[in-house]
Amino acid sequence: MTRARARVVSLSVGHRRTLLAGLLCAFALTAPAGASSTQESIFQDDDALLHSTPQAADDVLVELRDLGVDRIRLSVIWKNLAPARASSVKPDFDGADPAAYPAQEFDNLDHAIRFARRMGIEVLLNVRGGAPAWAMPPAPRKLAGRDGYLPSPAEYHRYVAMLGRRYDGTYRDENQGRAPLPRVGAWSVWNEPNWGGHLQPQTIRDARTRRLEPVSPRHYRKLHRSAVTALRATGHGDDVILIGETAPVGNTKAGELSHIKPIAFLRELFCLDGRLQPLSPRRAARARCDFGKLGPLHATGYAHHPYSVVSPPGIPSADSEFATIAEGHRLAAVLDAAAAAGRIPAGLPLWYTEFGYQTAPPDPFRGVTLDQQSQWLVEAEQLTAADPRVAALTQFLLRDDELRIAFGDHDARRFATYQTGLRFEDGAFKPAYGAYRLPLRAVPGNAPGAPVTLWGMVRPGRNGVTQRIRIEFRPAEGGDWRALGERDVTNPRGYFTEEVTPPGPGSYRFEWLRPGAPPPFGGSGPTRAEVQGLPSAEAAVGVG
Repeated sequence: MTRARARVVSLSVGHRRTLLAGLLCAFALTAPAGASSTQESIFQDDDALLHSTPQAADDVLVELRDLGVDRIRLSVIWKNLAPARASSVKPDFDGADPAAYPAQEFDNLDHAIRFARRMGIEVLLNVRGGAPAWAMPPAPRKLAGRDGYLPSPAEYHRYVAMLGRRYDGTYRDENQGRAPLPRVGAWSVWNEPNWGGHLQPQTIRDARTRRLEPVSPRHYRKLHRSAVTALRATGHGDDVILIGETAPVGNTKAGELSHIKPIAFLRELFCLDGRLQPLSPRRAARARCDFGKLGPLHATGYAHHPYSVVSPPGIPSADSEFATIAEGHRLAAVLDAAAAAGRIPAGLPLWYTEFGYQTAPPDPFRGVTLDQQSQWLVEAEQLTAADPRVAALTQFLLRDDELRIAFGDHDARRFATYQTGLRFEDGAFKPAYGAYRLPLRAVPGNAPGAPVTLWGMVRPGRNGVTQRIRIEFRPAEGGDWRALGERDVTNPRGYFTEEVTPPGPGSYRFEWLRPGAPPPFGGSGPTRAEVQGLPSAEAAVGVG
């Protein structure tokens, strides 16, 4: 029987008592509590899936399947697919026709979507900028050369319509076998529109009134409407369509490239005032609100990137306009107010479509320790799984990006790429790899001897298939691991919660006893995590 163990969680109980042999034998697990989450596990690593060889992408998708990933998020960058991307003169072509684009530019994307479908992994396409030069107006000198300067909503509509046609389930690949491409049923619009690097200008000062006017939320509203119209026209009106994709923080000082804080961005996007009430008619006119003319914005969920950077996931930020992973309630409050005002559908779920922790090593400037990454990813999973509003949590990167070796070890520019992977750049495992695969967290009670809550997840288990686990305990003074009891995990995503009465200070772990049905397309079981080079079972994951 294939077995795998979750990493050890050590917990010092407030008072010691003699560990009697009969105590463990008599121990019984309590009934599960609060294990009702259906939160999706999403993964993003564009370099591995879109900018590598097909075989390398296949290997990564097999690994992600065996990690228990439900969906991948793929960036579909407009200018990378468009013809004559650097020219300010639009080429003579139909931007809504997939056949009008260079076929080879789609090869890696097509391949990733096809193989993900074979692995049983769903796809979310993030249809984003930068835009080709011909789809933007001439920019002022300060913003010249940027690829997000007021991109044309009409041209963006054509681009999204092209993707909708290409991935409607009937379009035949031009140069990779001529078979129909799989249908894609989940889309998100743009990327971090409240971030100066992705959409410009963020804010300008009106030449006549001298007022600071937010531009990016208003322009994003146009882009989202254009995307939705294109998706509806190409048979995707009932798909998952995510609005937002916002960054979690912003700048206090406004400017063309200064990032707008996410809560302020949302208020402007939905034409709400500081009390989350609809703007007065006069203010709405000045803000170019179009809800009276065009109706509400269509979306099935709100996408957000709740990075907390170097803070634990449970610690809220001091700025009330930020929205890190501890602050989903702030997003929910604005979304609910917008729904009450008729701006969006009611009850939009939160899709956290980027998240992770930069580690030191390798990054000594912005990284958290390897143990912190491991622990905080588990804590974030628990935090979001407990929130019925959260539909998905995304791990950003499997493997760290390449370092910028032109700069020295003590130059922050060397680490300007992303080091949020579960593996180092050379492929070596971080402790977070095992913690992601089989997360476990122990939360002690307040009083000595009070029950301990164990929260965990059998992520690689087949969704909807009952899994079997054994909870084990080892005293702080040492000795063998001893079973506290077994139970079935019936949650469709593999989440479980147990309350245990501690037999003394020590450590906990769980052993995954029955992985359930074997994975599709061969293989001995979803145990790819147990390969040579993983940390030992007592540090992360091992084979029993």
